[in-house]
This record gives sequence, C-alpha cells and structure tokens, in this order.
Amino acid sequence: MSKKKTAVLMLSKQFMTGHSCAGEPTGFVDKIKAGTKLHTIRGNYDYWAKKAEKINAGEMELSIRVWEGKPYNSRQVEVAKLDKLGVQQMEACYGSKDAVPQIWIDGKEYLGDIEHIARNDGLSYEQWVNWFFQKSNTFEGVILQFTDFRY
Repeated sequence: MSKKKTAVLMLSKQFMTGHSCAGEPTGFVDKIKAGTKLHTIRGNYDYWAKKAEKINAGEMELSIRVWEGKPYNSRQVEVAKLDKLGVQQMEACYGSKDAVPQIWIDGKEYLGDIEHIARNDGLSYEQWVNWFFQKSNTFEGVILQFTDFRY
C-alpha cells in the first residue's frame, strides 16, 4: 500500500515586513476553518498547476500549514488537508493612473468587484493591494482555489 505524496502550502500567520499591517495577525487560519478564505494567490503558476493536476488525480494531497513560531525555525502545523485544488491563472497591474488594479483571470479581464477577490483571499481591499503591489505594479501568478468556486 503506497502513501500519497504531500504538497505543502504555507500560509502567513502575520503580515510580512514592509506591509502596511506588518507584524499584525492575518487571521488566515481562522478564516480557512470558517470557510471564508476560499483561496490563496501565489506567484508560481507552472509549479502549482503541476501539483494541482496530481492532487486532483488522487496522486497527492495538499497540506495547508503555518509555522508554529518563527518561520523556518519552528515546527509546521497543519491547519487543513485537501484532496482537490482549483487553479486559475492570474495577471494584474496597478499603475499610478489606475483607480483600481486591472486583473485578468484565465486570460479574461475580471470586471467584478476587486474587494470580492480580496475578501475571498482573507484580506481587506487595502491589505490585498498592499500585499500584491508593494514592490511592483505588476503581478503574475495563480489563484489556488480551496473550494469549487471559480471567477
């Protein structure tokens, strides 16, 4: 009997240095457990598309974890385990003349309320914009959907 391989997805317990809420708790663990954090967004589409294919085929499982204490210097604690994972490619830009970020999901312009994306990611609109556009006015990556919801 073979055991499934595990893909590990780490979530931040606190906002990172440089974020407007640096050091404050993100609340991601509680939001995952409450079902209000429907996805996470990462910058490595190809990596996660391959992992999702294996997870959805039953070859792997996803372990969502946080660090117990200091990142990379403490034990990882599993907060959820999933046997399916949705993947949506995402591109975004936010120029100084834009009122709100422009977003494309799976190659189509997203015309909905960006606060909806932020809320489903477990953040306020302001937190979300600061998270993804802190260092650059462009972002390319992946939305990892924890449920059947898709944009």
